[in-house]
Amino acid sequence: MEKTKIEMRKRRKVFNMCLLLLALFQITAPSSAENSIANIPTTTTTTTTTSAPNPAALRYLTHPADLKVAVGDPAVFSCGVPRASPTFTFTFYGSHGNYSLTCPSGHVEDIPQALYGSCGSKKGESLAVWTLKGTSYSDNGTRVVCQQPNNRAAPAAVLQVYDDGRSYFILIGCVIGGFFGILLVFGLLYFMLRRSETLQTWFRGSQPEDDMNTIVTKE
Repeated sequence: MEKTKIEMRKRRKVFNMCLLLLALFQITAPSSAENSIANIPTTTTTTTTTSAPNPAALRYLTHPADLKVAVGDPAVFSCGVPRASPTFTFTFYGSHGNYSLTCPSGHVEDIPQALYGSCGSKKGESLAVWTLKGTSYSDNGTRVVCQQPNNRAAPAAVLQVYDDGRSYFILIGCVIGGFFGILLVFGLLYFMLRRSETLQTWFRGSQPEDDMNTIVTKE
């Protein structure tokens, strides 16, 4: 009987110890779980949204137009977009070289004196202008192209230089003027020759003097 009592006491002690360990495990388990959750690194994702260009601004208010000018006359090309549009380029392809004009910043590459590029604005429109101060036959076929970013459309224009007959009139005038100029020069030379004895002597040359025979008569 005593042995059975001792065994029962031992079992109770073991059972009580198990209950105590179980209680301790339940108390410490939530705190460890919280610590593990706290140790998990947090990742933050940032999304950047790029604003799409305004479709209403992706258009051309002024299209470059083909020009036909007489030789010697100036030629002016222009292109315009809404002021809300971002920067756009207006490129010149000609005998003077290829040059790009960026508006509205007004940046323009080094260009010859006969060519001038400028940026401006009027009535809500941003304008780019190429001005060829004096055209020649070598400028025939000059081309300009206007281009907006994010816009597939790129309107272009071509320059045609023709002869309106003024060159022939100038040539005829030069010939007539030269003819009368030559006549005037010869007339002045003839007049000076008639009035100048030195020139007459120079043109005639030296003449031998006649022997003078003196007849002396005695009375």
